[in-house]
Amino acid sequence: MKMHIMALFALVILFTACKKGDDLAVDPTNDSSHEAPNPHNPSNTNKVPAELVGKWSYGTFSPTNFWDYNGQYAGNAYEQALVFDIHADGTYDEYIINSTTSYNCRTEAYTYFKGKISVDATNQTFVITPTSGKYRGFYSCAPRSNINRNATSSELKQEKMNYQVASGKTAIKLSDQENPQGVTLKAISW
Repeated sequence: MKMHIMALFALVILFTACKKGDDLAVDPTNDSSHEAPNPHNPSNTNKVPAELVGKWSYGTFSPTNFWDYNGQYAGNAYEQALVFDIHADGTYDEYIINSTTSYNCRTEAYTYFKGKISVDATNQTFVITPTSGKYRGFYSCAPRSNINRNATSSELKQEKMNYQVASGKTAIKLSDQENPQGVTLKAISW
């Protein structure tokens, strides 16, 4: 019974977070979020400290696995990950994935943002300003609810975070007003 309630709760959250409507077209051929810095444009000269540049990941997954009735692998019981790819030129990419498998139903939510990052190294804070984003939702037991859409302008929200880089650049701790205890992301490569 507890699993039914948890699965239903996860679906309600995903349906709410992944609502349809007000799609904005994003033209990947005209993306200025990864422009090279322009010395004649002070707003585009932000340099990110070397200690922040790189790929940073936080993630959890369940060791429980599911197979469908045909004997095919259906996925972990749950997965959750957050990845930041911070570039020296003042841009970033952010990836978020949440998924759950319950009673042979797989539910996945994938979010991607990219944009600009402005760093205040003195105060160890940065502001991320997304310029585009994408939402995808997959529901194996309710495929009519699947989504694949661009983020709307109201969903592209600026965020300010505090950061601390671990010795040897092995991890980074991010926190904000909503989550003052923070979360630690490990340095990764792919």
